[in-house]
Amino acid sequence: MNSVQMPWYVRWVVGVGAWVTALVLIALGATFVFALLEVKEPIAMSLIGAVYLGFGLWFLRQDDAGVFAQQLGLATAAAGTALIVGGIGVESESSWVAFIIAAGMLAVVIASCDDKILQFLVAALAASLCVAALLDSNTRYAGDLAALATPVGLYLLLRPPQRDLMPTAIALILTYPLLSVFALDAGYLFRGVDLGGQFARALHIVLFLGLAYLHWRHTAGDKAKRQTVVFAVVATLVCLLLPVGGSAAMLILMLAFVTGSKPFALLGVALQAQFIVRYYYSLEVNLLNKSLLLMAVGIALLASWWLMHRVDARGKES
Repeated sequence: MNSVQMPWYVRWVVGVGAWVTALVLIALGATFVFALLEVKEPIAMSLIGAVYLGFGLWFLRQDDAGVFAQQLGLATAAAGTALIVGGIGVESESSWVAFIIAAGMLAVVIASCDDKILQFLVAALAASLCVAALLDSNTRYAGDLAALATPVGLYLLLRPPQRDLMPTAIALILTYPLLSVFALDAGYLFRGVDLGGQFARALHIVLFLGLAYLHWRHTAGDKAKRQTVVFAVVATLVCLLLPVGGSAAMLILMLAFVTGSKPFALLGVALQAQFIVRYYYSLEVNLLNKSLLLMAVGIALLASWWLMHRVDARGKES
């Protein structure tokens, strides 16, 4: 029975079994090297990782591999990459070195196999290490610098190269929103670091308007074009009112609308709701100001709804 014929629940069970098997193999390998051979150097992690990565990539390159072999290859390749990056990073005691190695491993994965999940995992690891390096080095405006990943991800997604880099593009687009969740909108975690945020907000608004313009260009009918303009103006106002991560969530919502992607739409809604709730319960601003701000957002949205209906009514009259 091949993977196509298997029911979805059987594929899930087989996949989970493969990941458990991979974790057991990794644990046994680590125990053998560090306990039995008494190897204490962190670089040994990288050597183990290289073996697991090669093993995993070999499995993933087999065209006739079943679900178990594919998931086992994915798990061992992902773990091998993490071990390589972690070993070299600990040995060098530098987050920047770990990031450079992770970026190099991403290039290796892209060139070696077509597995989208593995590419996404390694790209997310590289992006996370880049952000961690910025924070560890107390880089000023670290949040603004991390926001530069968004336009790169958008370009790769909307202008895809010959090689499929969509998983990398998604990881880059998610870099700033996730940083906002765990750092920018939880500023009490990084009070000693100037993370910035205003440049990132402006950048995401500009990118949002660019996507709105793309939609406007491909929209037929004057009424629909006017509605797009009204929506873009009001959405920009909402981005200015919401917390800094709200502009990134609004961009993802617009991207979902332009590309017709339901996963992006769900992700954008979840992020936007999270930013609003987090902001409302934050202790940085008093409750009155937060209530007034949320009321302003509501009024802006109601105004948008009213203007769109006015545009619709005028279109029908003409």
